[in-house]
Amino acid sequence: MSLSYTLEKAATMMGLSVAPTDNARAVTGVSTDTRSLAPGDLFFALQGDNFDGNTFIAEAFARGASAAVTTIQQTGGPCLVHPEPLQLLQRFAKEHRRQSPATVIAITGSCGKTTTKDFAAALLASQYAVTKTQGNLNNEIGCPLSLLHISSSTQYALIEMGANHRGEIAFLCDMAQPNESAITMIAPAHLEGFGSLDAVAQTKGEIVDALGDQGCFYVNVDDPHCVAMAARHKGDKILLGSHGDVVLESLQFDESGEMLLTIHPIGTIRLPLVVKAHSTGVLFAVAMGLRHGISEFEGPLREACKNTARFKVLSFHDRVILDDSYNANPASMTAALQTLSDYPGNKKIAVLGSMFELGDRSKDLHEEVGRSAGRLQIDRLFALGPDAAHLVSGARAEGLTHATAYESHDAIAEALRASFLPGDVLLLKGSRGMAMETIIGLLDTLLTSSL
Repeated sequence: MSLSYTLEKAATMMGLSVAPTDNARAVTGVSTDTRSLAPGDLFFALQGDNFDGNTFIAEAFARGASAAVTTIQQTGGPCLVHPEPLQLLQRFAKEHRRQSPATVIAITGSCGKTTTKDFAAALLASQYAVTKTQGNLNNEIGCPLSLLHISSSTQYALIEMGANHRGEIAFLCDMAQPNESAITMIAPAHLEGFGSLDAVAQTKGEIVDALGDQGCFYVNVDDPHCVAMAARHKGDKILLGSHGDVVLESLQFDESGEMLLTIHPIGTIRLPLVVKAHSTGVLFAVAMGLRHGISEFEGPLREACKNTARFKVLSFHDRVILDDSYNANPASMTAALQTLSDYPGNKKIAVLGSMFELGDRSKDLHEEVGRSAGRLQIDRLFALGPDAAHLVSGARAEGLTHATAYESHDAIAEALRASFLPGDVLLLKGSRGMAMETIIGLLDTLLTSSL
């Protein structure tokens, strides 16, 4: 991070003041975590259910913090006292963004927003100075931190936005003031907070409303919700998908397993991707690149694919594990099952954990994922979590008889020791709280001990 403010200026941007003796202190960054704090950072002592940043003020000053935003006055250095440090972080980010001429591209969606952001950032970075949301830090804390990474040299900022309740995207956009925006897709996710799929669409649509008439909206023409949003947007629109300005004309895999995408108007590119759904992220990135004068696509995108850690293909005891255990919702589950079905191998085994935050529709949505496994002719389904029985009942309804619910990671690993054989392919996926990746270590121990 390379901010360049005096403490006096930073305080003024947040609506506060500091003692004249501290006015000239340099603020060169911000931090909410003393473990990564750099000298010159302004430390925000955030508070949550399980942490209190005020307890780390002394450590922040010991590490060279220029000042601290706290709820109580403390010794060791200048303190900007306010009852809500998070509000000041957001206010600071909003004002910092307001002073920057950088083009902000905001990205949201039920699936694929992190991949899309990373692909687009890689393309634009081949020609411009680019900053982007790190990882998936896309909430009320991550978004302002990302905006505060914009430096005086930044030309493009790719800002990812997540939401689990209504109004959240509008709030983030008020800080980011995007010039362009994209919605990857609308699907059932966080339904406990939203209540319905229509509410998900309305909330994601706030990213379009924030553009006004001057901004550009990248439209997934294969998602009816996105098409409806585009119809009411009076600014520029770039259409992508099965038709429009950027078109996926064909998708296939070559003999090495890499994806060949023929895209109008750039031609054919070859990328180390195995998930067909990732092609949508490629299309968004190409559309953004074309709008901003990028002419070389394959090289930067290949490099970005190497750094995409969400979906991992692991060689494992003469078997293959498709590790997509990072998180899950119904749309990403179905996409992962499609990848398992397409992947070359003997038996196709799905090990699925429950999907969280689906509200009243949880039972039906888990059953539908189970049905997808059956329709895709997956050979075996191992299910874990509070909705495991619904995954199993859906799978069996579509003829997948080898579908079983288990009580623990250990029980699944033990069952897999006998059924996951050399040449087989196994998919691991579930919501983050299910920690499905745990099964890899357990199974590795079992298979190693049996050698």
